[in-house]
Amino acid sequence: MNNYSIRGLEVHDWSHIWNFKTMRRYMKFMVENDMNTLVLHHVGVLDLITFPAKFLGGGTPTNSIFEVYNQIDQNIYRYALRENLNLYRRDFLKQLIKEARQCNIDVYIEDKELWFSDFILNYKPDLIKNGVLCPSEPFWWEEFLPAKYEELFVALPDLAGVVISFGTGESRLAIANMHSCNCDLCKKMTPAQWHTNMILGTYGPFKNRGKRLVVRDFIYTKEEQEQFAEALKVIPQEVVLSLKNTPHDFYPTFPDNPLIGRVGERPQWIEYDVNGQYFGWGVVPSIMFDDIEHRLAYGLDHKVSGFFMRTDWEGVQDLSCFDGPNLLNLYAAAILGKNPAADRREIVLRWLEGESMLDTACTPMQINETLDWLLKILEPTWSIMRGAVYVNGTVFSDNSLFHVSFGQPQWVAETHHSLKNWFAEARDALGLTTKNVKFILEEKDRASKIMDEVLDVLALGRHALTETAYKDLLDRFELMKAYVQGFCLETRLWVFGRLWVENRLDMLPGFDRPVKSFLEEAFVKIKEYIASVKGMPQLTSYPACVLLNIERMECFIRDAEKKIMAMRPLE
Repeated sequence: MNNYSIRGLEVHDWSHIWNFKTMRRYMKFMVENDMNTLVLHHVGVLDLITFPAKFLGGGTPTNSIFEVYNQIDQNIYRYALRENLNLYRRDFLKQLIKEARQCNIDVYIEDKELWFSDFILNYKPDLIKNGVLCPSEPFWWEEFLPAKYEELFVALPDLAGVVISFGTGESRLAIANMHSCNCDLCKKMTPAQWHTNMILGTYGPFKNRGKRLVVRDFIYTKEEQEQFAEALKVIPQEVVLSLKNTPHDFYPTFPDNPLIGRVGERPQWIEYDVNGQYFGWGVVPSIMFDDIEHRLAYGLDHKVSGFFMRTDWEGVQDLSCFDGPNLLNLYAAAILGKNPAADRREIVLRWLEGESMLDTACTPMQINETLDWLLKILEPTWSIMRGAVYVNGTVFSDNSLFHVSFGQPQWVAETHHSLKNWFAEARDALGLTTKNVKFILEEKDRASKIMDEVLDVLALGRHALTETAYKDLLDRFELMKAYVQGFCLETRLWVFGRLWVENRLDMLPGFDRPVKSFLEEAFVKIKEYIASVKGMPQLTSYPACVLLNIERMECFIRDAEKKIMAMRPLE
């Protein structure tokens, strides 16, 4: 396989999905860059457009969603008044799908299961056992899921398919996170069997309607992934498997997802985040050329036929890669997905031209010089981000944000986003050996040094960029310098604070002062930093003020002082 047949764009922020102006802009980009699949990812989206009518007193679905509604209109007002708006949202999506199909774009919606409205309990009250909902009742896969997806395809007959995650912590009910009813069924149900039941129960309407079921492996631990892989052995080969490029979530420092290429002959797609939930949201640039090239090449080497690139994140509304330099990552994916040998200068030029960033009076020679200059500025950004926001390869930030407590960094890195769960050599990544401490601190110093070098290159002038484009880069890189500095200072405080409370009080080999001196200095410098950035003009507007949220850092400092003083006062 030389390239990807499915080249998709994923929209995750609901405020973008339900905005025609935004979606038309995205589809225009897709047409211009030969992308053919649009994924609308909104948790609970099926319950915004289906009822399902069967559980409100309706009968068998017909071929008209309005005839379905006719059967339950009074019960909607009696038991599920909010669902009365489902038909309006259905009409929106029907028109969106129509326009996409006119552009040769297939549309999928993406959701997490199980998800449902409470009126389901009027229909089947015995789903509650021992005070909680039971995920192991056959009702879910024998009755609920078939009815739900059959009604979906009545409502949206031109929908290409659905991308579904089963059993994640973000679903309302799953064997993995809601097995506490402790009934006999739950005691006997294995996660592998539960996944199998869910997938097979969902598949019927897809097969009957000729739609594509795409199942995701949104898995938190290696053990859960192995259980999920067990279920794959017995589900139909037509079911597509969608795999994040790295295990658990979109962490660029993580190894390739070990499930890629290990699913037999079934179709595989991979998912990638071009905006940067874990590398600055695109508010500050992080250009991922090396990583995108590697992940796409790895996919082709392992029989992956499709990808979709996530352009935003549900946690930050009204922001996407289309709003900043990280759009270059999407250009790179679109171009490399068709031509893995494409030159980076070609990618940057397509971005500049596509976004009208070149001065209309510039010459070909000036454009050529501008490409060289921009590559020197943009290519190092991921190295800077990795060195600042990650610690020894572990996910250190809170979704790119500063921390709010002294204990949060370690919990985030070692438990919630555990690298060592997937990469055994990372088991001591945050250990406080002298070697590790030196590496972590030098990692931050390197990030700061590269940041300054990039700023020097950027200051040379705008070359062939428009004034507007150049001013935007200047503002973003100035903000990035403050962002990098904040993480460097926070990391120093965390490292020396841990050394202090863990009674590592003596001078470390290779350090010229005792730990106490470094810790006192860390408190002084981070408080000076807060005072210095509060007046930055970039922090007066959304979303920069969220990314560099000084309230979070102030909370972190207060908690660090409290915890450190309680364990071992500095006085």
